[in-house]
Amino acid sequence: MNSSPSVLLQPIQRLPSWLFYLLAALCRALAMPGWLGGWGWPLIFVAVALRLVGWQRCRNLWLDYCAGVVFWVLSFAFLVHVQWLAPVGAALILGSCWWVEGLLFRFLSRRLSSPAAGMLALPCAEYLRMTWFYLGVGGVPWASLGFALEPSPLLPLANVLGESGFVLLATFGGVLLLVVCGKAPRRFALPVILLLAIGFALRTPRPLAASALRCLSIQPVVRVDDKNRIFSAADFFDVQLKITDAAFQAGVQADLLLWGETMWPFPGVDSQGVGEMRRPWVGAPDEVRSLASVRRRQQEMVKVVMEYATNPVERPLHFLVGAHFYYPVDPAAPAGVYSPRNTEFVLFNREGELLQHFSKQQLVPFGESLPLGGNFPGAELFVRWAHRTFGLRPDFGRTEQTGPLHGGGALPRLGGAVCWENVFEDSFRSQAQQGAQAFVILSNEDWFGHDGLEMKQMVAATRLRALESGLAILRSTNTGQTCLVDADGTVELGPNPGEITWWLADLPIAPASAPATPYRSWGWSLLPIWSLLAALIAVFSVFVNPLAKAARQPS
Repeated sequence: MNSSPSVLLQPIQRLPSWLFYLLAALCRALAMPGWLGGWGWPLIFVAVALRLVGWQRCRNLWLDYCAGVVFWVLSFAFLVHVQWLAPVGAALILGSCWWVEGLLFRFLSRRLSSPAAGMLALPCAEYLRMTWFYLGVGGVPWASLGFALEPSPLLPLANVLGESGFVLLATFGGVLLLVVCGKAPRRFALPVILLLAIGFALRTPRPLAASALRCLSIQPVVRVDDKNRIFSAADFFDVQLKITDAAFQAGVQADLLLWGETMWPFPGVDSQGVGEMRRPWVGAPDEVRSLASVRRRQQEMVKVVMEYATNPVERPLHFLVGAHFYYPVDPAAPAGVYSPRNTEFVLFNREGELLQHFSKQQLVPFGESLPLGGNFPGAELFVRWAHRTFGLRPDFGRTEQTGPLHGGGALPRLGGAVCWENVFEDSFRSQAQQGAQAFVILSNEDWFGHDGLEMKQMVAATRLRALESGLAILRSTNTGQTCLVDADGTVELGPNPGEITWWLADLPIAPASAPATPYRSWGWSLLPIWSLLAALIAVFSVFVNPLAKAARQPS
């Protein structure tokens, strides 16, 4: 009986071409962490193989786009908690990324075989999306090909390859599957073997922590609607203050008290500067206050938070919180000119003095920022609609101030990320290179439901960031998942999502002299180099070949 791969594939080869595109989208979505109980990661190789077979059968950019929409609807399914049409809206935009994949494949296949063209096109398109999305909203690294390998036994290789290297590994693995099925020459097995060999040979052991920072994280579980529509600032403050006081009354001593992303209910302002703070309110007059009065209130309320702290004098307590931070405007500025506003890390000492602050650098597209900085017709109308609907204006800014925090010598150098920044490897890598010894992520994920897909995927992304940077990471959240991720990716879960409580965790602090991981040193460059090679070959196939043909034409 003949059981060769070609015979086994005959039933599959009879399937209509569009079905390969659809199955590739479904397999790729279900391969992501959070789906299928974490056991779906092998499907990422099936997804790549189906994508390449689909291209071989039928090169249709419309099918590329439609399959991309299916994938992104599933990948952003958790957005239904924000607005039931939100996953569709995001998918209609990001589906175009699959169109870019298909276009690159077509250019590359003019010069290369289909497996080789696919091995270059897919990682190149992923790199463009992850670092520079073409609608002027910054990178969108969510649900990358490499992200699918987080639950797999290959996770320790993130120490060398990182998520971006996993993009290559997933692509090469898909081509290897075609080799096994007899649809690609055996030489295409070499790249995946080489990448695995590099990863296993060069990965470094888990670094030993020099010390630990005792962190008290408050998980208040404040609903978005309560926070933005029902609670006053005082109500919001009291919810968290009661939990904090309960921890102090229990005799907890900590080095760092943590409230999550935007959990400071009052406007944050700098310790210097003059002028007014102005901000708009839905259905109410604009709020206009002198910066000096806001600053005094800020210091007073921090003192209230720290009033019942039980630390001895020799153990100073600091307070790290996420806040909407406002910058002054000139009192002579016309009405309708508002204070520039950022989402920031804000660090206070026990006396309420502002020690350091820095802004979130990666803003959520359409939630915190608009394409092209809002410089397009109708942008202001969208901002006003979002403000009326969700209570927030998507016109946040960013400053040049970035982590890590210094802490004035009383604290180690702490890197920081806010919510969405959790999926950007370069934010962690750059802060680690600047001396960060551990990381804190402040997050508020009540927008996306309780204990669902988004929370599981956020923790999965944190594990990748810990292995890439070689540093421990503490996630302090409003609703969960609050947890501690060690430098080797080990997760210590904190309170259950939706549980109103406090949690004490010892955050391992790496020595200042700890060597960089292979990923931080050079591993991060693998995907950009591979993508540059793909781009050069694509440009060559588009422009050089037609010029050569034209030169051969008789005059």
